[in-house]
Amino acid sequence: MQFRTSPDAFIYVGSAILFLLPCSLFCLAFRGLIQSNARAPLPTWRKYLVMGALGTSGLATILHIVWNASWLYNGGSPHGGLAGPGMWRPLGPVLVWTFFAATALSFFGRGKVRALLIGWSVSMYFVFEAIYLLQFD
Repeated sequence: MQFRTSPDAFIYVGSAILFLLPCSLFCLAFRGLIQSNARAPLPTWRKYLVMGALGTSGLATILHIVWNASWLYNGGSPHGGLAGPGMWRPLGPVLVWTFFAATALSFFGRGKVRALLIGWSVSMYFVFEAIYLLQFD
């Protein structure tokens, strides 16, 4: 039995594999916050800022996944142009602002949580660029 898929399906699989890195860094940062509260509690203001950073980074990750799926579904931009109209257009500015807010709030963390959230920011940018390169033939 031969398994047939369209060539476009591989870009979605590649995108899902690329998103494993920022998702795992996000989960590790969340776990690090829980462990840091058990060892030495953070000051209240710092705890709320780090929780805001985690919430915003989780939202930015979900928005990035949805934005990329919509952008690829509507044709991407293999020659530097814009893709067709779709959900990706109104989500773009929201994605950018949530990403910048999460990155700025991540600097208020301490230790492992801060390092993981900054790593999340770098990996999200890497995923954005890598998917853009993957969609070229």
